Amino acid sequence: MTYAKAFGITAMGMILMSFESPLIKMTLVSAQNFTFYFGLCMFTTMNLTLFLKHKTAFFALYKKDFLIIFASGFCIALSNLFFILAIKHTSVASAVFILSTGPLISAGIGFLFFKQKTPLRTFIAIFFVFIGLSFILFHDVALGNMKGNLYAFGCVFSFVSMLTILERNKEANRLACFGTGALLASCLAALSAPIVLPDSYSLSIIVGVGAFLTPLSRAFIGIGTRFLSSVEVALLTIIEPVLAPFWVWILLKEAPHPNTLLGGAIIVTTLIIHSIKTHQAHQKD
Repeated sequence: MTYAKAFGITAMGMILMSFESPLIKMTLVSAQNFTFYFGLCMFTTMNLTLFLKHKTAFFALYKKDFLIIFASGFCIALSNLFFILAIKHTSVASAVFILSTGPLISAGIGFLFFKQKTPLRTFIAIFFVFIGLSFILFHDVALGNMKGNLYAFGCVFSFVSMLTILERNKEANRLACFGTGALLASCLAALSAPIVLPDSYSLSIIVGVGAFLTPLSRAFIGIGTRFLSSVEVALLTIIEPVLAPFWVWILLKEAPHPNTLLGGAIIVTTLIIHSIKTHQAHQKD
């Protein structure tokens, strides 16, 4: 695959992913109900894809790395549930800007708990990210939206935990991990709130997102990122926090507060500069 094609496919995956937040916001059901039906759709799509691809080796995939698949799946389940709760309880802009800090938080956790070598530029970037977060959180504390922000941080830490597990176990099938995570998310949702049948409008959105949009976006990202550097992928991930608030503003007239935009601008700019500096450092090595 050519570089241009890989870049385009990955960018398309990120663009598709940016529609998830506004579509979740548009539904008329609770976060738990959305998560329950969304998880079932994802589980079905992921495992159907796995079965068609591997057929007789389908069950062997799960048996081979069962503990890794279950552990990473549980982290994925938590991140899915926390993400949907965050979108339902705070502004989309606040949620996606907080979620975009994941790579730097991951680096910080790696340094603190796993003694990973972390360059000075990452600590500087983390400092500016927390400045950006302070603008977002200061505004949301005044509005009483901190519950949604805490869910967003829960999503970040769950997702980072999943990455940590998979980074140390590269042989585990990713589709199996995400499929298991989707099913576990449905179970967590069912345990935390009563599940009711959604209205037809909400159900059509849930099925569209869970069975088509999310699997397709992840497939595009998975295909493209195999041919791109981690720095290029990091730059492309910025597409979602930039576009998602724009789609919400267009579709739902939810205009972000100036403080949220300022904090988000600081975070996005920091991530871009950090990615460029990392790329330059890799070229020198």
